[in-house]
Amino acid sequence: MSEMTLHLDILDRKNIEDALTTELIGRGVCELHDTIDSTNSRAAVLAREGAPAGSLIVARQQTAGRGRQGRTWISPPDAGIAMSILLRPEIPLTRLPLITLATGVAVAQAVEALCGIQLGLKWVNDLTAGGKKVGGILAEMPGQALVIGIGINLRLDEGNIPDDLKNRIDWLENLAGRPLEPSLLVAEICRFLERQYFSLLEGKSQAIIDSWKHYSVTLGKEVMVVSPTGDSARNISGRAVDIAESGALLIEKTDGTRVELSAGEISLRSLDGSYC
Repeated sequence: MSEMTLHLDILDRKNIEDALTTELIGRGVCELHDTIDSTNSRAAVLAREGAPAGSLIVARQQTAGRGRQGRTWISPPDAGIAMSILLRPEIPLTRLPLITLATGVAVAQAVEALCGIQLGLKWVNDLTAGGKKVGGILAEMPGQALVIGIGINLRLDEGNIPDDLKNRIDWLENLAGRPLEPSLLVAEICRFLERQYFSLLEGKSQAIIDSWKHYSVTLGKEVMVVSPTGDSARNISGRAVDIAESGALLIEKTDGTRVELSAGEISLRSLDGSYC
């Protein structure tokens, strides 16, 4: 590493680039935006323009970030890390859940290595701690490219958090009990994500699934699978028992039958009210 400001409390492009130890991720285009609508949207534009695999887009603030099922992810300035990585693998849509699982593992490993915090992973894309949401992942395929978006709460002003969210969200500096350097965390996420991505390309899907299970807060829980269309007839209750080879979640109903669920179909809730 060169002359980095190790304790800078805001994202800095030079610090990110100096801290990178990757072969691919962050080695194409590397952009840092003070404010952007969505890092995933920017990555999609770069994909259409022919940007190389490994391109990295990071923002200090997102004004129209996206979550699953059209939800909006908005971050105040410097309150979180919003980042997207552009990749170009030959992976069919049916393997998107595996990409999301691999990314969850990578983020959990990076946070544990740098911050000393063990996160939990809620299927399919939530990062959790102590029953509260800390971040999320959104993998999309604009054209033939793959965009992996990651949003993490870094520091929040508790006084500005709406009452209905205070018991539902948390942030890394609160969990660590100390200031964290976001540029170093971005570089660590890139390092661990590249490792998981290469494993996926090498066909090591089961190793990724096994690692995801290590961090899982979903498996073994009684859950309610809720149809996003509001069709109660499609709601399913049962125990989350396993992850299929595709990355789908296996639910065992009370009659012993099993249902395999893909990520785009459902919203997952625990029957006991805990964060699953």
